[in-house]
Amino acid sequence: ANRAAALTHRLLAFARRQPLNLKRVELNQLIESMHDLLSRTLGSHIQIRNQLQERLWPVSSDENQLESALLNLVINARDAMADGGTLLLETRNTELQRQGEVGDLPAGRYVILCLTDSGCGMSAKVLASVFEPFFTTKPIGQGTGL
Repeated sequence: ANRAAALTHRLLAFARRQPLNLKRVELNQLIESMHDLLSRTLGSHIQIRNQLQERLWPVSSDENQLESALLNLVINARDAMADGGTLLLETRNTELQRQGEVGDLPAGRYVILCLTDSGCGMSAKVLASVFEPFFTTKPIGQGTGL
């Protein structure tokens, strides 16, 4: 029942029927507060390392959605490192000088969150689909995508 409720929550948020609760989030603090949960999720065979920029700019985000996305990315990384490995979480500030420098983003100040794992990687076909809603490579019932 809890999994079904969580999936319904994500589907409603995706369909824009559930308002986002945007607020100022200190990403480094969020990552540090989730460290124990992320470590337990990864298991003892995977090392987690943080490389967090000091004086990171705050972000405007729905904190619950951000936590959920981070946890799902960590679960995907864990599944790609069945034999163990390392997960690196990095944050850094960046400033785009003009629109279109990265995708369709307008010029401005941004915060980058980067997760890098030592797992098996993705094929070109999988990589082309990673931003499709609810895309997964997992068997039916085991993945809902991000």
